[in-house]
Amino acid sequence: MNVITLVGRLTRDPSYSEVQNEKGTHHIVSFYLAVPRNYGKEVNYIKVTAFGGQAEFANKYFRKGKRVAVTGELMTGSYKDEETGKTMRTAEVTANRLEFADGKDNGPEPAPDDEGFMNIPDGMDDELPFR
Repeated sequence: MNVITLVGRLTRDPSYSEVQNEKGTHHIVSFYLAVPRNYGKEVNYIKVTAFGGQAEFANKYFRKGKRVAVTGELMTGSYKDEETGKTMRTAEVTANRLEFADGKDNGPEPAPDDEGFMNIPDGMDDELPFR
């Protein structure tokens, strides 16, 4: 089974394109993900490509520095470098699931009062799990 899951930060904004053919419009996005290894001392830069709805999602919401999770297939290949004649190996991930890996950013958290309690902002009553 070829399944890979990565969590890292985008090194730059995604590259997005639409390709037309007889079957319609195809959406493609690619980006590099900086994935820490060895407890953050070293980083792998991994190319990720996504298609269709996942590509549209990444194009709309992913930006440089954003921490994301990618699940997909590892694709490997090789080519001959024309200048050196050496065989170069490639690896990239074809994503079938993209999601945010950071929590929802709702701005700064309210400061506690003198007794250590935080005031509940107006309009939050409906979102509380208890009343």
